[in-house]
Amino acid sequence: MKKQAHIESMKHYILENGLTKASLRNLAKASGTSDRMLLHYFQDKEDLMTEVLQAITQDLIDLLKANQTEPLPLNVLVPHLGKMLKEPAVKPYLRLWLELMAEASKKEEPYYSAARKIAASFKAFYREVLLVEKEESKEKLDALALVMVEGLVLMDALDFDEDINLALQALKE
Repeated sequence: MKKQAHIESMKHYILENGLTKASLRNLAKASGTSDRMLLHYFQDKEDLMTEVLQAITQDLIDLLKANQTEPLPLNVLVPHLGKMLKEPAVKPYLRLWLELMAEASKKEEPYYSAARKIAASFKAFYREVLLVEKEESKEKLDALALVMVEGLVLMDALDFDEDINLALQALKE
C-alpha cells in the first residue's frame, strides 16, 4: 500500500516537472520519504521509473477511455483522439510522452524499454477501441492508429494545427 502511495506521489511530480528533474532525491522528496527508503520498494531507479511511467500511461488511457463509450472506426477514432490532444487534462501527459520519446530515441535505459512498453499499451488501447469490419485487418489498423495518433502528437507539439486539421479532414473523406 505504501508503494502505491509513493507511485501516486511520483506520478504527480513527474507530470508537473518532467523527466529531467526526476532524480531519485527529488522523487523521494515528492513522496515524503528518503531515497534509500524509496529503493526499499523498488529494485533500482530503473524499476522505479518503469513502474511510475507505466502508471502514468494507464492514467492517460483511462482518461481517453472515459471520453469514449463504444468502439469507433479508424476514420472516426483518430479525429476523436486528435481533438482530445487539445484538452488541458491531456497536455501534461503529451509533454511527458514527447520528453520520454526523446530520451528513448537514444536507446538508453530505462527510457527505451519503458517507451516501448508504453507504445505497446497504446496499441492495445487502440485494439480495444477500434471498430473493424474484418477481424483479420485489426492488427494493421491498430498499427495505423498508433502511427497516426503519434504523428498528431508530434505535429501538435509544433503547432501544425492547420496541417492536422487538413489530415483529419482527409481521413474523414
